[in-house]
Amino acid sequence: MAKELEKKSFTDLYLERKTEPTPAQRFIAEVAALTDRSEQTVRMWLSGVQVPDTNVSRVIGMHFDVDPDSLFKTV
Repeated sequence: MAKELEKKSFTDLYLERKTEPTPAQRFIAEVAALTDRSEQTVRMWLSGVQVPDTNVSRVIGMHFDVDPDSLFKTV
Protein backbone atom coordinates (compact mmCIF):
# COMPACT_ATOMS: atom_id res chain seq x y z
CA MET A 1 0.00 0.00 0.00
CA ALA A 2 1.44 3.39 -1.00
CA LYS A 3 2.13 6.02 1.61
CA GLU A 4 -0.33 8.91 1.49
CA LEU A 5 1.47 12.18 0.81
CA GLU A 6 0.78 15.36 2.74
CA LYS A 7 -0.94 18.15 0.91
CA LYS A 8 0.96 21.42 1.32
CA SER A 9 1.40 24.45 -0.82
CA PHE A 10 4.79 25.72 -1.92
CA THR A 11 4.22 28.71 0.38
CA ASP A 12 3.52 26.38 3.31
CA LEU A 13 6.85 24.63 2.72
CA TYR A 14 8.64 28.00 2.61
CA LEU A 15 6.96 29.27 5.78
CA GLU A 16 7.95 26.10 7.67
CA ARG A 17 11.59 26.61 6.73
CA LYS A 18 11.51 30.38 7.28
CA THR A 19 11.13 29.89 11.03
CA GLU A 20 14.19 27.63 11.29
CA PRO A 21 17.37 29.26 12.62
CA THR A 22 20.09 30.16 10.14
CA PRO A 23 23.54 28.54 10.39
CA ALA A 24 24.82 31.81 11.93
CA GLN A 25 22.06 31.76 14.55
CA ARG A 26 22.85 28.12 15.36
CA PHE A 27 26.54 28.99 15.73
CA ILE A 28 25.76 31.82 18.16
CA ALA A 29 23.45 29.58 20.19
CA GLU A 30 26.07 26.81 20.25
CA VAL A 31 28.82 29.13 21.52
CA ALA A 32 26.48 30.69 24.08
CA ALA A 33 25.57 27.26 25.46
CA LEU A 34 29.18 26.10 25.37
CA THR A 35 30.43 29.12 27.32
CA ASP A 36 27.37 29.63 29.54
CA ARG A 37 27.05 33.18 28.21
CA SER A 38 24.11 34.91 26.56
CA GLU A 39 23.66 35.02 22.81
CA GLN A 40 23.92 38.81 23.10
CA THR A 41 27.38 38.43 24.65
CA VAL A 42 28.47 36.16 21.80
CA ARG A 43 27.23 38.77 19.32
CA MET A 44 29.34 41.38 21.16
CA TRP A 45 32.40 39.14 20.71
CA LEU A 46 31.62 38.79 17.01
CA SER A 47 31.29 42.54 16.56
CA GLY A 48 34.50 43.21 18.49
CA VAL A 49 32.78 45.27 21.18
CA GLN A 50 33.87 42.78 23.84
CA VAL A 51 36.28 39.86 24.06
CA PRO A 52 35.90 36.85 26.31
CA ASP A 53 38.35 36.10 29.07
CA THR A 54 41.23 33.70 28.49
CA ASN A 55 39.45 30.68 29.97
CA VAL A 56 36.41 31.15 27.74
CA SER A 57 38.66 31.59 24.71
CA ARG A 58 40.34 28.28 25.58
CA VAL A 59 36.98 26.51 25.84
CA ILE A 60 35.93 27.84 22.43
CA GLY A 61 39.30 26.95 20.91
CA MET A 62 39.20 23.41 22.27
CA HIS A 63 35.62 22.92 21.05
CA PHE A 64 36.42 24.05 17.50
CA ASP A 65 39.97 22.64 17.50
CA VAL A 66 41.65 26.00 16.88
CA ASP A 67 44.35 28.02 18.63
CA PRO A 68 42.51 30.16 21.22
CA ASP A 69 45.04 33.00 20.73
CA SER A 70 43.88 33.34 17.12
CA LEU A 71 40.20 33.72 17.92
CA PHE A 72 39.96 37.30 19.14
CA LYS A 73 42.09 40.24 18.12
CA THR A 74 42.98 42.59 20.95
CA VAL A 75 44.29 46.08 20.41
